[in-house]
Amino acid sequence: MYNHPYNHHHHDSYDEPLYVDRPNGEDEEDGPFGPPPQQLIQQSQIPQPFFTSSFQPPQLRARLCACLGNWGLLGLRRQGQFGRDFWFFPTVIRRNSVTGFIWIRGRRQRVRYEYSQIRNFICFG
Repeated sequence: MYNHPYNHHHHDSYDEPLYVDRPNGEDEEDGPFGPPPQQLIQQSQIPQPFFTSSFQPPQLRARLCACLGNWGLLGLRRQGQFGRDFWFFPTVIRRNSVTGFIWIRGRRQRVRYEYSQIRNFICFG
């Protein structure tokens, strides 16, 4: 197992993302060029079903596909390393997972989540 801080492949914690470490800047052009929208979305502006609804993989894939290349709000089933609800920029949709970017400490970070970890997703792009 790698000791690199972005190669967390622990399966002990349900909501740990799987970091995707791309050597030599590979596939960097598909990510966001800037941070999520500057205006902070207030909880009152987010439809209440976002917090209470839970979608199955086919519906999640459809929502994420419709938002490729845009920022959206990702909701996890359980509290994760970056919180439970946070900005996510999907770039690659797979059968059982989605890869994209989060914005942390002023820069983008590529992560991958299994659909079983995701509760909901809403696009703001």
